[in-house]
Amino acid sequence: MGRGLVRRVLLVAASILNWIFSIGYIREIYNVMLGKNLIKYVDNINIDGSDFTPLANLTVAGVNGLTIFLVIGSAVLFATIFILIFAILLRVTTIRKQDIVTESEIIFTKWLIIVSSVLAFIVGILSANIKLIGCVIGLSWQQPLFMMLIYYLPLKNRFKKGTEIAHTEL
Repeated sequence: MGRGLVRRVLLVAASILNWIFSIGYIREIYNVMLGKNLIKYVDNINIDGSDFTPLANLTVAGVNGLTIFLVIGSAVLFATIFILIFAILLRVTTIRKQDIVTESEIIFTKWLIIVSSVLAFIVGILSANIKLIGCVIGLSWQQPLFMMLIYYLPLKNRFKKGTEIAHTEL
């Protein structure tokens, strides 16, 4: 029972860390989209009597677009890497060959991952904007995928092997 409790506590901790990365990056993208930390457009640039305002504003738009693209891309990349690392560390440190996994632990793990992922998606939309739903999805898909594939399925397989061993011993 003690080992199962440790697995549950570490799963909750990993879910909280996943939330911090996902929601934190969503807020950062939202701030960038609001225009904070971006270059401001110019009103009037005249050089030797020629108006260079459209060219300057085109350059500003390009730099701002590239900045937004780099922020979104790096946020998705870093969130994916960190959530993958958390899932692998959780898997390696908590699931051992000799461990016995209970059915209640399997149910708890599945529902915690599902509820945590749905809540992260909802909080992401509420903390940013519905217009950023693509970014919210881009930063919310990693947790359910990696936690289910890397942690939940091996835990479920350990439960099945444990029940098979128990049935063969009877």
